[in-house]
Amino acid sequence: MGGPKQAISSGGFTELRYHQVGETISAGGLSGKIIAYNETFDYHEGLPSMSNTSNIYFKLADGGQYVEQMRVYKNRKVVFDFDWGHGHEGFKSGVVHVHQWEEDANGIPRRTGIKRYMNNYEMKKYGSIIRKANPKVKFR
Repeated sequence: MGGPKQAISSGGFTELRYHQVGETISAGGLSGKIIAYNETFDYHEGLPSMSNTSNIYFKLADGGQYVEQMRVYKNRKVVFDFDWGHGHEGFKSGVVHVHQWEEDANGIPRRTGIKRYMNNYEMKKYGSIIRKANPKVKFR
């Protein structure tokens, strides 16, 4: 788990910058790992832009008391963030909002400026695993 500079095209990374810090969360046919940054164990460090062994990773809030974010990957590259641990430009803390990602001209994942509520497809596919990660989360 890390960024494009540490990624090996055949799989894995030259160095792992994150480690798993809890049980794997599973619900609705999906599963994801709670991870934390290795170097400082700083909860302010975001989730990696590239995945290793999971298509879903979760981030703990400051102090590690609850899950505040889920990141979804396709072909090892991030495609969505589902955030609820903070308020953000019209979105209340505790309510899920989505950040979309896309690849730049060099194939590097970059977060777009698009922020929105979950759509019906995302609610059906990811709602149960988000709720399992944090039972207090709200969807609107």
